[in-house]
Amino acid sequence: MRYRVESGERPDGLYATLDDRTFAAQRSTTDGTLLLTVVGDEEAPEDFDREHEGKPAKVVLANEVPATFDLRTYVEYDNELFEVAPGDQPNLTLRWTRHDPVRAAQLGLTDFSVTVPGKQLTGLWLTRHDYGEPKAEIDGGDQTRILRGIGRTLRQVPGGWTRVAAQFRQVGDYSELEVRAVGDENGPVSVSLPGTPQLSTLFTQLRAAMYQPETGTWFQGTFTLDADSQFDFDFDADQEPEWRLPPNDGGEPARESYLVELTRFPRPDKHLPDWLGAKAGLPLSIGFRQARPVDAHNEGERPVVNRPPVPPDQVRGVLDYLFRSPVVLHRPVPQPDIFAPGAPPDVPHAFHTDGTWIWPAAVPHYLRKYGVPPEPELVEHIRAGGFRPPIVRDLVRATAEADVLGKPRPGRTEADIPDDSSLARAIRGEPTRGLRAAETLALLQQRLVEHGVPSSAYRIGADEMPAEGVWTLRRAENRWEVSRPPSVEPVAFANLADAARFLLGTLLMLPPQAPEESDQPADWPILPMRGEPPLSFFRGKRIVALPAGTTVVRFGPEAGNLVHQNSVRFLETSLTPDRERDRHEYRVQRTIRVLTGVTAPWGPQPGGATAYLLPRPIALHIEQGALSRL
Repeated sequence: MRYRVESGERPDGLYATLDDRTFAAQRSTTDGTLLLTVVGDEEAPEDFDREHEGKPAKVVLANEVPATFDLRTYVEYDNELFEVAPGDQPNLTLRWTRHDPVRAAQLGLTDFSVTVPGKQLTGLWLTRHDYGEPKAEIDGGDQTRILRGIGRTLRQVPGGWTRVAAQFRQVGDYSELEVRAVGDENGPVSVSLPGTPQLSTLFTQLRAAMYQPETGTWFQGTFTLDADSQFDFDFDADQEPEWRLPPNDGGEPARESYLVELTRFPRPDKHLPDWLGAKAGLPLSIGFRQARPVDAHNEGERPVVNRPPVPPDQVRGVLDYLFRSPVVLHRPVPQPDIFAPGAPPDVPHAFHTDGTWIWPAAVPHYLRKYGVPPEPELVEHIRAGGFRPPIVRDLVRATAEADVLGKPRPGRTEADIPDDSSLARAIRGEPTRGLRAAETLALLQQRLVEHGVPSSAYRIGADEMPAEGVWTLRRAENRWEVSRPPSVEPVAFANLADAARFLLGTLLMLPPQAPEESDQPADWPILPMRGEPPLSFFRGKRIVALPAGTTVVRFGPEAGNLVHQNSVRFLETSLTPDRERDRHEYRVQRTIRVLTGVTAPWGPQPGGATAYLLPRPIALHIEQGALSRL
C-alpha cells in the first residue's frame, strides 16, 4: 500500500464553541471580545450581523463563550515529527518538535527547521489545546446523535475512498486528531487528511457523553466508516493514548493536562490508571495499617496487652521481619521503656514499613525484650509472607514517612512508572513499534559504545565530510549514505534506520582497534588465569558471546581458561612450544560470554589467532555443562 499526505488546507487557528456549534475566532486585544466567523460553507446563525473576509461573523463577549480551543497541524517527515509553520507556499517550513541541538545538526536541520515539498510528508494530524477553567463534565449529550454527527462529517471527505477512519486521543485539555482514508489510485493507497474543528469538537462531546462516575471516560477512540455508511467505534479507557506527540510544555511533560483530565472526569482511585496518577503528580492512595506496641497505656500505669503469644518457633522469623523491613523515620535519641519507667531510655525511636503496615521500632523491641506479641493481624500478615520482608519502593517509604509525620504525601512522578518509550524498549531489547530518527541515532551510538567501537572510527551527521579511513553516516540530499574513503564508495539508503543498521553491522564485522586499549585487569570483567598469557598479549579486546554449537580448541591443561578457534594453527597462538602437543577440543553447549582478542607476535611466532578467555576454568565449565569434550 502507498501512503501520501494531503496538506493543502490546514485548519490552524483559534476556535470557539457556542450554542453547540464551532466557529473560527479572533481575540480582541482591547475590549475582551471575540470575533466569531462561520467555518467553511456552513449556514450562518440568524444573529450573525457582519462579515469578516467574506464570511458571516459576529462579535461576542469572551466570557459568553463556553469553550475556546486552538488547532495546530503537525506532520511526519523523514521519520521525525514537526509542526507546520504558517504559510501557503508550495514548500512547507517544518519546525522540529524536539530541542536537542546535537541531534538537530546530525539530522541536517537549520535552527531546528527544514523546508520541504508536501509530497515528501508521510503523516499528518492535528493537536488541539482547550482553554478556560476546567470543570466537571456532567452531561455531554446523546451518544447516538454525536456518533451520527461524526459519521456525517467523515462522509464529506473528498475522493473515492472505500474506508475512512478518525482517531482521537485526549487527556485533559490536550488532544490529537488523525484522519486517514483508504482508496484505490491505480493500487491501494492510504491518505492522511487534515481533520476539522467540528470533528474535534464532536469527539470531545462524545468523551463527555460516555463518562461514567465510577470508571471515567475513554482516552483513545477510533471511528471507522465504510463506503456503505456502516461505522464502528472502538475505544480504550485504561491505557495511555498512543500519542504522536504527548502533552508537553516546551519539550517538558505537561502535568497540567493530566490534572485537567481528573478535574473534568473524576474517577475513584481503584479505577485510576498508574500512568495517569503518576503524570498528574498525585500521591499514592495506599492505606497503611498502623501497628500499636500495646493495646492501651496511661502514663504511670502498667501497659495493657491482651494478645495471643507468638509461637516460640516463629519468634525469630517475626523479629527478623520487623527489624529488617525498611526504616522510614529515625531519631537518634531513644524513648523511655513503658514497661520499666525508671530505667534509662533504650527503646529505638524509629518506624518501619513493609508497604502494608507501619509499626514503631518499639514493637520488635518489646517482643525481643519482654515477649510482648505484636497485633495478631500483623503476625498473620508476616506469616503469610513467609517471614520475608518485601521490597518497598522509595515512594512508598516516603509516603509512609509523611503519614508518620502528619505531613502531605509526596506526589508521584513519571520516574515512578516504567519507561515504555520506543527508545527505552529498544535499549532493553524488547519489541517496539519503531524509532524516530533521533532515537535511531541515539540507539546506534549506544550500541557502538557498548561493543567498544572507538568514536574515532566513525562520524555521524548531516554536515560531516567523509574522511580517509573513517566510516561516515551523513545526510545527502533526500537520502542517507555510508562511506569510508578511499576504499568504500558511498552506499545510499532511503531511510536512516537502514543506514544505521549497515554502519553498525559493518563496524561489528570489521571492528577497528581502539587507539588506546587498556591492559589493566581492573578494566576487564574476565581475566587470564594463572599460567595464561597476560592481557597485553591480546589486541582488539572486547566482550562477545560464544553461541551454543561453537567448537574451540585448547592447548594446555583444563585448569586454564584460554581457548582458540578450532581452525587455528599453533604457530599463530604465540604459546610456548611445550603446549602444542597438549591439544583438546570442546563444544559449547550453551552461550558463554567471553573476552576475545587477537594474539600478538612473540619471538618467531607471528600471532594473529583469535583467542577466547572464558569466565571460569575449562574444567568448571565442563562440570557445569557449558562445555563438552570432543
